[in-house]
Amino acid sequence: MRGVRKDILGYVLAVAIATVLFGCGGGDAGKGFGDAVDKARAAQALSSLQTGLVTLALLQADSGGAATQDVVAALAAKDPTNRYTTDPPGETGVVQVVGGAGGPVMLVALGQAPAQGQRPSYVAAWQGGGTTKYYAGAVPPAYTAEPPAGAGWGSTLPQ
Repeated sequence: MRGVRKDILGYVLAVAIATVLFGCGGGDAGKGFGDAVDKARAAQALSSLQTGLVTLALLQADSGGAATQDVVAALAAKDPTNRYTTDPPGETGVVQVVGGAGGPVMLVALGQAPAQGQRPSYVAAWQGGGTTKYYAGAVPPAYTAEPPAGAGWGSTLPQ
């Protein structure tokens, strides 16, 4: 149980760091309010994924591995600010849950919904076998049972 608490503390710290990084970026003031809103939405999506990972760690510690629908229900019960589903996210505030049942789990959210000619951006968190990977990109990531690699994936929170 101490290992799970240590992991949870790490996730909470990661959320705090992500909030600071996304909320306090220096940047060019001339880029406008829209960039600040986009950064805030991306930070909110990443925060949702981090909350999901913390809840997932608790769920796995209690159950030893839950089916995807059980993970969706547990996340929805712990985090009423988002809608958890097994379907791809079509709007901000919706988090897709893929995997589970003792295997790796991936949470996917829209960092920015497509609007006014802008492309959508997706953020994701993959966790399995003691490894956590993060994704940021213009297309939703594909689920894999192995730690994901390639464009958009990394071991640190996207910036």
